[in-house]
Amino acid sequence: MTWELQIFPLSKNFYIKKQTTLLTGKSFWSWKEFNYNELGVRGEGYTLYIYKFNQETAEYFENPDSTFFTEYPPESNSKIRWTPTPVKSEEIEILEFVTPVYCGWKGEIVTRQDFIRKIATSKGAYYAYRHGGSTDFYLVSPKNRLVILINHNM
Repeated sequence: MTWELQIFPLSKNFYIKKQTTLLTGKSFWSWKEFNYNELGVRGEGYTLYIYKFNQETAEYFENPDSTFFTEYPPESNSKIRWTPTPVKSEEIEILEFVTPVYCGWKGEIVTRQDFIRKIATSKGAYYAYRHGGSTDFYLVSPKNRLVILINHNM
């Protein structure tokens, strides 16, 4: 039970490894940089996971193989497969939706949202997303050695 609820310290790392393998096709370990969870009473909510990976993984993502772009994330997980940043102008609305700054949010969450928007609107990273009733947005930044997983459900 403590494993499934991610109370046990390493359980979150295993969860992120499983998710990133599914999303990128590459199995790698990463370490928590920042997590944010806010759940509502009607199923709405916001989660943000930022995890740091090692230099070897960063080197892979600097020049990933072609399957990264053609097969990942699988279509069941993504509407848009991995695409080099900057986010296209017609997708800026989605980026803004997944990086909101709500009334009452202060401090590090606001700083992190600005940082994510900066990565997504600059060259050198990759993004993918699924947009529907709930939006999942994924970002891989080899330069910053980060993988970012966002879910925004309204």
